[in-house]
Amino acid sequence: MADMEKAILEIVKSHAVGLVGDVTRDTLIADLGIDSFSVVEIIYEIEEKLNVEVPFNANENPFGDMNKVGDLLDALDGLIKTK
Repeated sequence: MADMEKAILEIVKSHAVGLVGDVTRDTLIADLGIDSFSVVEIIYEIEEKLNVEVPFNANENPFGDMNKVGDLLDALDGLIKTK
């Protein structure tokens, strides 16, 4: 998970707007300044880099009940384990 986590943190950081410092598991998703277009780009990059399909419905909040980046990492880890 360490390599996967590092890769995802880099992807998320590359799309964060106005973020000071590094993206960590404790970073609040709301603090990333990510718009809906960036969400689509992040999902695409994660799918390509990790060879996993991320279910995505443009009419719903893609982060659901996730508040922190760690929640996103855990959800992706679960997707990969069920693959």
